[in-house]
Amino acid sequence: MRPRKIILELVVRDPRGRILARRRKRAGYLKNILAFLRAQIIGLTETLVDIGGTSRSIALGYAATTPTIRVGSGTTPQAPGDYKLVTELGTVAASAGPVVVVGSNSQFTISGSVAIAAGGTVQEVGYSFYYQSWTFLLLRDVVPPVVVPAGGTCTVAYTLIFTA
Repeated sequence: MRPRKIILELVVRDPRGRILARRRKRAGYLKNILAFLRAQIIGLTETLVDIGGTSRSIALGYAATTPTIRVGSGTTPQAPGDYKLVTELGTVAASAGPVVVVGSNSQFTISGSVAIAAGGTVQEVGYSFYYQSWTFLLLRDVVPPVVVPAGGTCTVAYTLIFTA
């Protein structure tokens, strides 16, 4: 089974739940996600960079806890070595759906809806997890600007698709 792609979908809703904007794009991979997968699948010790910019070693059996969706307003283009959002607006606990098979693809979705009380313009999103006292960003993407009104939400869904 080989990784095929990660699809990012972003939906902005007003305080009454009406959809104001929808964005969909192919998401990019960060070095951290590949190092994490390599450590878990092959059993090697790998180095990931936490959101504070410090290199940390992890190995097989390190359980990721507190999966989190992050949204921000930074506009710096995504790069493989990214380890944090540029300007964070908010976070929320993420949930993961079950693995489903669609044709020759196996896939699952990680998602969460971030409430933005004061409103703001979302231009970057990401997915992270917590381990011990460290937080690691695994996915980060820059999207066209989306205005979230005060009291609105920004739902982020990453669908990871693998082909047999």
